[in-house]
Amino acid sequence: MSATPDPRPRRDLLAFDRADRWALAALLGVVVALSAAAGVVVPVLRWVRGEGIPLPFLSEVTVPALDAVGTRYGAAEYAVTLAGPSTGQRLLDLVPGVLVVLLLAAGSWLVVAVMRTIAAGDPFAAANVGRLRAIAGLLAIGPFVTAFVELPFRGALLGDVDLGGLDPGMAIEMPWAPLVAGLVLALLAEAFKTGRRLRDDVEGLV
Repeated sequence: MSATPDPRPRRDLLAFDRADRWALAALLGVVVALSAAAGVVVPVLRWVRGEGIPLPFLSEVTVPALDAVGTRYGAAEYAVTLAGPSTGQRLLDLVPGVLVVLLLAAGSWLVVAVMRTIAAGDPFAAANVGRLRAIAGLLAIGPFVTAFVELPFRGALLGDVDLGGLDPGMAIEMPWAPLVAGLVLALLAEAFKTGRRLRDDVEGLV
């Protein structure tokens, strides 16, 4: 006796189905919402309550006892509060958080737009190449833009605080992960561009 074939197609466990798309969209929404809460809502609540602006910073320290024995040490981290800030200072405190939220929201919207075309069976849509390039730009350049904005704003706020003679500094770290991810997405955008061209050539032959 021959085995009766199963008429039901096997489900691809790795397939990106509708539930996965909704889950990813929800996750992106949560990330944007949490960023908005931390970078915008919290400063606004401090403003409403009349609380000061916390300003962490780094400063070099001198420890003669350690210097005498040649022990190396680094900068210390301090946390001061700008009491009674003006409206202008409140707005300076808000700008970096608002910028981060806008960048995250724009990137999330682009990702959802790409997912929508993939779900519709048209992954090589012309708009997707531009969308992927835009996401790559946000990942590669966005962290540098936010740092470029935040550093002088934080410096301006710290300049209005009595630091007791300490020389304020800030740690600057190279955002390697977003930069690499942006470069990979830029390459993926070129692959989508090639795929779209090949699809158009095949359709032109049919």
